[in-house]
Amino acid sequence: MYDFRDFLQELNSSIDIKFSITTEEGTTMFANNSDIESSERVYIPIFLGKSKAFISIDKKFEYSASLLKYIIENKYKEMYSIKEQTLIDILEGKEVSYDKVENNLPILSKGCTLFLLNVDGNKYEALNVIKQLYNDQDIMSVIYQDDIIVLGVFQEVSEHAASMREAVISDLYCNCFISYGNIAYDKDTLKRAFDNAKQCIMLGKKFGIKDDVLDYNKLLFEKIVYSISPKLKQELLEDFKEKFNNFDSEMILTIEEFVRSGLNISEASRKLYIHRNTLIYRVDKIKKETGFDIRNFKEATVFTIAFLVWREAK
Repeated sequence: MYDFRDFLQELNSSIDIKFSITTEEGTTMFANNSDIESSERVYIPIFLGKSKAFISIDKKFEYSASLLKYIIENKYKEMYSIKEQTLIDILEGKEVSYDKVENNLPILSKGCTLFLLNVDGNKYEALNVIKQLYNDQDIMSVIYQDDIIVLGVFQEVSEHAASMREAVISDLYCNCFISYGNIAYDKDTLKRAFDNAKQCIMLGKKFGIKDDVLDYNKLLFEKIVYSISPKLKQELLEDFKEKFNNFDSEMILTIEEFVRSGLNISEASRKLYIHRNTLIYRVDKIKKETGFDIRNFKEATVFTIAFLVWREAK
């Protein structure tokens, strides 16, 4: 699939001016002038959609900067489709007519899933990986704010999320978190799906969730804890902070996996790669240190809430 990076490569090949483009955040979108000393470069601001970036060229070609800027900005506008702009307008809460949605986002009526990819590497390279992965499928993928949005009709949602994450980390060797919410059928549910996916990423980071694929509907506990009043959180911290601080990393991991496994001894011991009796010993130690038996559902519930509050406060 032909994309903006392909255009930049073709442009670079057709002119005798080496240039690079860097986002305002410092991410390199394209570079072919690494052999030019920094003192010999000039930087020209450009706008790619709503994002500011900079073209870097040799000082001796500064007279061509305006033309280069014009060509790149206009090509970006051409390739940055009206479909993607319609999507962004919806996500930003702008007024978008139903006719415009129907004309520009026809796949929405079929029931779409919105994935949000949070990557700690080059977002443009990650976007290119996604475009190649779904080269022959009717999906939309665009960088928005600090994340990548992928919108399409997917039958096995969790499997696609795992595949996207695997493709990004295997190609770029960087961390990648993916979140998603409910299926969207119109502009209102699409905006809600985006907000939910965004909240997933926030909750995942705030509570140190180990899963790299986050389903909004499976974070009920975290959502409840996040909404607890500051006063109650402080009370829980006063009761549990020192106890949790005294646990080593092995015991913290045990708590996380035991809760994630639904208080199932066999499942948790399998995932921890330890003998069942070893896990029982650790659970007994937790009870001795905190007074809570996490094999008991009610006590485990209170304990888990306190644990998440402690995680949030770290």
